[in-house]
Amino acid sequence: MNKAFIPISGTFIDGVAADIPANNWTKRIWQKELAEQKAMGIDTLVIIRVGFRDSSMYDSPVMKCTLHGHYDLVDFILEEADNLDMKVFMGLCDSCKYWIKNDWIGEVDLNSRLIDELLERYSHHASFYGWYISHEGDIKFHQEKVWKPLAQKMRKDTPDKPILISPRYAGRKYEPQFAVTPELHAKHFEYLYTEMEGLIDYAAFMDGHVDFAELPDFMAATKEVCDKFNVRFWSNLETFDRDMPWRFPVIEWSKMLFKLETANKYAEKIITFEAPHFLSNNSCYPAAANLKECYLEYLAEKQ
Repeated sequence: MNKAFIPISGTFIDGVAADIPANNWTKRIWQKELAEQKAMGIDTLVIIRVGFRDSSMYDSPVMKCTLHGHYDLVDFILEEADNLDMKVFMGLCDSCKYWIKNDWIGEVDLNSRLIDELLERYSHHASFYGWYISHEGDIKFHQEKVWKPLAQKMRKDTPDKPILISPRYAGRKYEPQFAVTPELHAKHFEYLYTEMEGLIDYAAFMDGHVDFAELPDFMAATKEVCDKFNVRFWSNLETFDRDMPWRFPVIEWSKMLFKLETANKYAEKIITFEAPHFLSNNSCYPAAANLKECYLEYLAEKQ
């Protein structure tokens, strides 16, 4: 029996501009967008980060960021998700200050206090489903130095909330001189999962850092190591294009289609970075509406 087709059913929410330009949405547009995402089949929202450098999604006594909006965007998204029966994974703060200097203690301390603040402010929302550890890291930066203590705190304080990470396949499109093979990638995550056994529930691997021809081998190796450690393998389908000479335009439909069909062979769930900018009629990128139309046309044919 053929496996049922898996559409995109989750998206990251980029509420603080980092390397993607701001959409500058009002509450009305956010409300419209989230309703459109739900209609498109998205039931899971992942707030990629509530704080980044000196910007935050709300005026936080813990993060103490200079830049934030005039209302609490986290609370607004959670309230809309409550109404739409969507699940939200709560992201943390990527300081770009401590961990990149190997000051793990500083990064963990900030985010440990932030976890307490987030629970105090938002735990009443039914949609607050789980945690997302925002620090992607890589082999050089030893993800477990941040992931492990934060996941331990999450597990202790909120044993009912699952924990999600979204690592990368560190292939040729990441750092060509240090590109890993699928075998070395799997070996790396075997070490990480051994170090963090029982702490990670879901891993949604970014699919954009490897050549398209290599993606099936990376996914196959990743699924095998995830299954071994009872980590549920999701795919983070990047709907922006890493092949262009600038960052980051909407991806070409044929590339998205290949990644979608490849992920269907291996992943349990497919989420994307991210619908608001790259699969939306409300995006600052005009091509995002066209990509969404291509995707919805394809979904209609699959039914």
